[in-house]
Amino acid sequence: MSEQITQLTSEGIKKLATDLIEMYESKKETFEQASEKMGEEAQFIKQRIVDLERIVYSAEPLKEGSRNGVVSLGSTVSLLDPFLDVVESYKLVHPIEASPMLNYLSVDSLLGRELLLRTKGEKVSVTVNNEIITYTILNVN
Repeated sequence: MSEQITQLTSEGIKKLATDLIEMYESKKETFEQASEKMGEEAQFIKQRIVDLERIVYSAEPLKEGSRNGVVSLGSTVSLLDPFLDVVESYKLVHPIEASPMLNYLSVDSLLGRELLLRTKGEKVSVTVNNEIITYTILNVN
């Protein structure tokens, strides 16, 4: 059975590897304490380790940027925000890397799905709380 490759940014791979190391340490501490109420936490830690191992071991650094100006995983897209009348830039990433603080937008999000395979100048619309928001793609890198 072949393992599915997970494309992540280099930073994402490093962060997940760090998280995995921290989970190994938490597991060690939790099992050393071995109290009755730690059972649920220990099970959570074991499952999180399995999940992180699966992702980290199948991770492949994604190639940064667009492919011939077409939005894809790893692209940075500049959009005109119609409400604030400002330009916002987002990097399209795997869902596990999504971070509003870093402007990392999941390709599985409403806006991320609409942006995929689009090009500069196109408009994309998403519906949020029964309101349609239309963004203009200003640039794709």
